[in-house]
Amino acid sequence: MKIPIALTLTAAAALASAASAASPALTLASSSPTVAYGKSVTLSGMLTPVKANQQITVSALACGTTKAVTVARVKTTATGAYSTPATPTVATSYQATQKALKSPTVMVNVKPLVVLKRVKRGSFNANVTAGLDLKGKTLLFQRYATVRKRWVQVKKVTLATSVPGAAKPTVIASVAFKAKVVRRARVRLSLTKAQAAPCYVAALSNVVRN
Repeated sequence: MKIPIALTLTAAAALASAASAASPALTLASSSPTVAYGKSVTLSGMLTPVKANQQITVSALACGTTKAVTVARVKTTATGAYSTPATPTVATSYQATQKALKSPTVMVNVKPLVVLKRVKRGSFNANVTAGLDLKGKTLLFQRYATVRKRWVQVKKVTLATSVPGAAKPTVIASVAFKAKVVRRARVRLSLTKAQAAPCYVAALSNVVRN
């Protein structure tokens, strides 16, 4: 059965009309759902129907706050795309707007920077860098059990002091401690989700040998 050309053209025109009448939309995505403290993500999205040179405002609602703040204003490209870098200091929810049009929100979590340093055999320093003071938080000092092929807890250590970092709002919390571990054992620190909450996620340190 042949479909009349006129009917085909009418259907095509109807589809084109429906597409042009589609509701405007604004998307937003992050290059990563989680970022280490001090590192950046790229926030990007698309405005449809495609319009170039449209101003997009990106706002951020940081953990522990109740009011969003503007972090970027960017223009769309010829394809309707836009992007901007962002460096959250705590878990942050982002949203883009274009006039009355709003994108879905996107959450970016932050991991504190945990560093373990061996001073000498059995003696270590722990530093945790974040945008909030984590003094008083507990870290798990772990060693790798070769036979069992997993990390096991050796002891708990509590961050005892803190000092401001080079740039606000950075704070470096630290503690010096001793632990009995076999020679050449691989060791690390673990900041659990419970200890990192509510504004951070769990984090692991570098691995060193005793």
